[in-house]
Amino acid sequence: MNVRNIAITGTAATILATAMGSVSTALAEAPESPHVFSANIALTTNYMFRGVSQTNNGPAVQGGFDYEYSPYNLYVGVWASNVDSSSGSYVFQDPTTGEITLLPQTDDTEEITLEAPGYDGAAMELDIYAGWKPSWNGFDFDLGYLRYQYPNTDTSENNTDEFHLGISYDVMGYFTPSYTAYYSSDWFGTGSAWYHDLSVEVPLPYDFTLAGHYGWNRFDDSTGNYQDYSVGISKEYLGFGFDLSWVSRSDEDLCSAPFQCGDTGVFTLSKSF
Repeated sequence: MNVRNIAITGTAATILATAMGSVSTALAEAPESPHVFSANIALTTNYMFRGVSQTNNGPAVQGGFDYEYSPYNLYVGVWASNVDSSSGSYVFQDPTTGEITLLPQTDDTEEITLEAPGYDGAAMELDIYAGWKPSWNGFDFDLGYLRYQYPNTDTSENNTDEFHLGISYDVMGYFTPSYTAYYSSDWFGTGSAWYHDLSVEVPLPYDFTLAGHYGWNRFDDSTGNYQDYSVGISKEYLGFGFDLSWVSRSDEDLCSAPFQCGDTGVFTLSKSF
C-alpha cells in the first residue's frame, strides 16, 4: 500500500486554522462549574480545640469533604478526627483519712473512673456543618451551623449544636484580622455558652504565614470561663501544608484527663485535594 503525505494549502488551510482557533477559544471560555468539591487530610501531634487536648496529648488523624455552590457562596461539609475517651485519672487514697487525691500515675496510685471519661465511649468526633460566605466591600463574612457528633458515646449530651457569625478583612495584603462569635444553647450538656475568636494572619517572606489567636470562653457557670491563646507559623510546600504552633490557656487547673491543658507545641502536616 502506498502512503502519501497530504499538504493542506491555501483556502483549506485558512478554514482549518480558523476552525481550530474557534474551538480553542470556545474551550478556553467555557464557564467553570458552579459546583466545587474538595477534600482534606491531616496528621497532627495533638488535637487541640480551644486550648484543650481532645486526644490526651496524643496524635490525631483528621480529614473531611466539602461542597460549595460558588454562585451564592453556600457550603456544606463533614470533618472527622479521633478523640480519646480513656479516663487517665489516677488517685491516691490516704489510708488514715480516706481522702482521695488526683495524681499523675505512679507506683502508689491506682486508676479509677470518677465520672464518664472523655467522650464516654466515643473514639471519633464527626462534625457536620453548613453555611454562607458572602463578601461585601472587601469584607468576608461567614454565617454557619455546626453539629459535633460523637458516634458510640453513652452520653447523648456530648452531641452539640453550635452557630457562628464571622467577619474578616484583608488590610492591603499586609495582614488579615478576623473575629468570629460562636453560640450554643446547650454546650455538651452544660447550658448555653459563647466563644469569641480573635485571630490575625500575616504573610511573611518565602510564602510563610504567621498566625495569632485569642479565644474567650463564656459559660452559664462563670466559674468555668477561660481564655486560650496560640501563635504559629505555616507554609505550603510541594502541595503539602506544614504548621507549627504553640498553644496555651488560662486556668489550666480546670482541666481533667484526658482533656489536657498545659502549654503545648503542635505540628501538623496536611494535604488538600
